[in-house]
Amino acid sequence: MKLFIAEKPELAKAITTGLNGTVQREDGYFKVGDNLVTWAYGHILGLAMPEDYDEKFRSWNLNDLPLQIDTNNFKYLPLDNSKKQLKLIVDLINSKDIKTIVNAGDNDEEGQILVDEILAYADNKKPVERVLISDLTEKGVKKALQDIKSNDDFKGLSDSGFSRSQADWLVGINFTRAYSKLAQLQGYQGVLSVGRVQTPILGLIVARDKEHESHQSSFYYSIKGTFNTNNILFNANLKLDEKITTEDEANKILNDCKGSLGTVLKAINEPKRTNPPLPYNLLDLQAECSKKFSYKPDKTLEITQSLREKHKLITYNRSDCSYLPENLFEEAPATLESIKANLLDFKDFIDHADSSIKSLAWNTANTTAHHGIIPTDKRVKIEDLSKDELNVYTLIARKFVAQFYEAKEYIHTQIEISVKDNIFTTSAKRTTKQGFEVLFKGEIEDEENEELENNTNLENISPNAPVNCEDITVSKEKTKPKPYYTVSSLLKDLTSVAKYIKNPEIKKLLIEKDKDKKGENGGIGTPATRSAHIKNLFDKGYIVEDKKAIKSTTTGRKLIELSPATLSSPDMTALWYEQQKDIQNGTLSKEEFLNNVEIYINDEINRIKNSNKFESLANENSIKCPTCETGVLRRLKSNKDSKFFWGCSNYQDGCKTSFSDDKGKPLIIKPSGHKYKCPDCKDGDLIKRKTIKDKKTSYWWGCSNYSKGCKYTTFDDKGKPKKK
Repeated sequence: MKLFIAEKPELAKAITTGLNGTVQREDGYFKVGDNLVTWAYGHILGLAMPEDYDEKFRSWNLNDLPLQIDTNNFKYLPLDNSKKQLKLIVDLINSKDIKTIVNAGDNDEEGQILVDEILAYADNKKPVERVLISDLTEKGVKKALQDIKSNDDFKGLSDSGFSRSQADWLVGINFTRAYSKLAQLQGYQGVLSVGRVQTPILGLIVARDKEHESHQSSFYYSIKGTFNTNNILFNANLKLDEKITTEDEANKILNDCKGSLGTVLKAINEPKRTNPPLPYNLLDLQAECSKKFSYKPDKTLEITQSLREKHKLITYNRSDCSYLPENLFEEAPATLESIKANLLDFKDFIDHADSSIKSLAWNTANTTAHHGIIPTDKRVKIEDLSKDELNVYTLIARKFVAQFYEAKEYIHTQIEISVKDNIFTTSAKRTTKQGFEVLFKGEIEDEENEELENNTNLENISPNAPVNCEDITVSKEKTKPKPYYTVSSLLKDLTSVAKYIKNPEIKKLLIEKDKDKKGENGGIGTPATRSAHIKNLFDKGYIVEDKKAIKSTTTGRKLIELSPATLSSPDMTALWYEQQKDIQNGTLSKEEFLNNVEIYINDEINRIKNSNKFESLANENSIKCPTCETGVLRRLKSNKDSKFFWGCSNYQDGCKTSFSDDKGKPLIIKPSGHKYKCPDCKDGDLIKRKTIKDKKTSYWWGCSNYSKGCKYTTFDDKGKPKKK
């Protein structure tokens, strides 16, 4: 008996159509003849934490870095939300009835390791085969099942995937601990989170901020004319190879052209059409939700997760693809009817849709391991959805309905005029068939994204016709800096960061990495992970949202200053890609790659241990010691009871000041207004302090010259120091 392990339930269901026998649905798997078909829910195992290797690693200690982990024996632990399904799969793998196992992960690196890690976790010793299914039709599945290969043939792909995820773990764990501890020694409170993808994203934002802020504005002049030919009045802009930078030059053109006759050099009327927009992939959906609803990427992901898992209303939500497999086309009428039942506002739209129209989205060859995000045929009570869920479901449904409308058609007119050797151009359009655009109320941008100067119909203008320049307007303009990122523009830019890389070899590697990925051209991260990285940057305080602009904070900028170029740019991703190709080809082993990563980590940790740049973080959120006034307070953990307290960084120099911890902050009670001089040393001030012991709070006063030798203390007496 064979056991097929699919990456997701949808794939498992498709596999059953290609097997001989009656399909029986069991709890967590299908039985089809002599075959069992089960499924994961994406990754159901995760890399263990350092303390799972050695309890001493639970505490962050510079002396332990880099962490001594056996990279030949990484531990994987069940994810909380998948333990039940994992246990079922492991039990099936170990069943005496199962003789052969088939890895039916998606046709990519992640799909390969997703099942391989389950097999390793189960300590499987049985033969393993590999099936690659890209066409989910019955015919496509049967064809794939006739071409099953040995899973050993994919060892290079598997090793490459494991090496990348394990190296990411090593870099993230070691650098985050090292950077954090070194910063904390200088008084910084908090964690400095570092990672191969997250840190370059931050670097991109910091670079954009600095470019924006360093922009030197300059002035230039734009010129617009108002023209008349055959009683058709229209505007056109002066065509320039270079900006006009002097007022004299602008005024000369004004004086030459105003009131002069010219000639229409070009008048072209071209029929054009705009096809319906493709269904959403995750990135495009996150960008759209950011623009429309100001949702952060992680919120959109969370909403789609709920729509998929809780309500069963949409297909796989983490897709990087916008195309649809042709086998789903026959299910479209049922899906449209369900949308109509769910969204009453869509009734007219769907009644006017034509389910026989096959848009460009239906193209199996353009799909990846997943297809575009579309609605399912599930019907629900719409009041069961939250407002946010309804917003996102409506967007997804609208894009799907658009696939069954005709293209928008229009006449595009281009005009070019010559007046006194100056060339003016303009354009206009006239819609002849609205098509799918009735669904979007003018939201869809033209495919050429033009700014049309005229609402006037210019189709009757003829080439060589005389034209009179009735007016000229000169406007003094100011150059604008490159705009700050928004969530939407950042997400889009992450698909093509190679354009910012100066090193041609690194740029080439990044672009090559994405050669088979539609919508990606030298990007960093994946649609499924980018939102988590951006969320982490917000959560850690490295970036903030100002209105809709994303800006780096002082801490974020300092972290980039501390990081080596290989980490703060996409270089590491490119260099790893090159080595992972070698792993896939068998010219580099997984062990050699991880050893190289460990050497890099060790060298970098030694470098930053000797760096004085961490001192720049001391003033970011440090708290000055009120006693010695030169040290900063650090949050420490007591060796006696493991409770947190705050102590002065000048402890070694004699300042023994300490405070109780109050929700991550030191309990410092400052005297209000009046200062009380120390009766012993006559120089220091008495400072009110607070102590919590056995859940009881008590107050006392101590001298500010404690570090200089004055040990005077006294009890508190109704908010004042008690006289002795």
